[in-house]
Amino acid sequence: MKKTSMQGFGLFKDTSNRQHFAAGDVIFQAGDFSDSMYVVVEGELSFSLQGNEVDRMSAGDLFGEMGMVENRPRNGTVTAMTDCTLIPIDRIHFAVLIRQHPGFATRVMSVISARLHRRTEGEVKRRALERELAIGRKMQLSLLPQSTPQIPGWQFATHYQSAWQVGGDFYDFIYLEDDPTKLCLVIADVTGKGVPAALYMAVARTLIRAETSKEHSPARVLQRVNELILNDNCSPLFFSALYAVLDVETGLLRYASAGHDPPLCLRRANGEVEVLPAKGSLLGAFWDAAYSEQETVLASGDALLLYTDGISEARDAQRGFFGEERLKIVFATAGECSAEEIVRGLVTAVDEFTGSVDQADDLTLLVAKRNS
Repeated sequence: MKKTSMQGFGLFKDTSNRQHFAAGDVIFQAGDFSDSMYVVVEGELSFSLQGNEVDRMSAGDLFGEMGMVENRPRNGTVTAMTDCTLIPIDRIHFAVLIRQHPGFATRVMSVISARLHRRTEGEVKRRALERELAIGRKMQLSLLPQSTPQIPGWQFATHYQSAWQVGGDFYDFIYLEDDPTKLCLVIADVTGKGVPAALYMAVARTLIRAETSKEHSPARVLQRVNELILNDNCSPLFFSALYAVLDVETGLLRYASAGHDPPLCLRRANGEVEVLPAKGSLLGAFWDAAYSEQETVLASGDALLLYTDGISEARDAQRGFFGEERLKIVFATAGECSAEEIVRGLVTAVDEFTGSVDQADDLTLLVAKRNS
């Protein structure tokens, strides 16, 4: 963009009043008192609102004039992106320049007009993107089960919370048409975040459902999905998954893992949390990947927990992890709680641990509990 020159005025010829800032320095923050405006002599600066960058400024630009003229607090934050040199102009000098050099006012208005055009154009694009993401989120959520299975003798509960508007975690309940006593439980975590992860999530869900209609073996389903992904040479898809088949009559659980966090089982008999063995490679990573099946039995009162690493890797303000041990401790306190209460308790524990820290990864839980 062509810059409007500020040369020609005595104030700008005087180098004694110039201020120098290093890259990363904050010139002012939202809420600061507005006592000066600034002209950029050299360097690049970023203007942000509520943590989102809305504009960049470089030599010839000016900023901070609206707050100074209107005598109101700064509405945004300006940060030096590179080493910068600025000329501050306070209210007294601004009034002198306007009175003695009418052309200065015209040049200021020209710079403001160009800046407003940039920011308005950027705001329109941002709002359009937000609308598209909102639609994408609605579509993604429609791919997740709209309700949990209602099966006598069992309780099921879930929680899904993406870090961005859309995410790469998913869970699923799949009924086997030829065997009503079997229910497939799936939880998966696609690498990455945001829109790409959400797109891959939809593909992964489709592949798993398609293979479930052909296979009843957890290991074989994962094997076939891995082969299908690798056969598509253009696909950058990688994801972890835990695939289980639950016999709702006997409580037998057969499962296989593809690089996913191992399931946890809270045993009513002794009140202990058992880490169920689960090993296997990420789907889409290796041609020679092998997936093995494990099995366990959920007795009356036992609860099964499937989760993604957005829980164990949640961080607090000191950058510490929530961790698997803390997850096991919280899960162990569930005792006679219902599946819904278990999920709510775990989510509350994570929220209390992280506090005001922004969520860094998608967070998904699936609990299956056999009634007493």
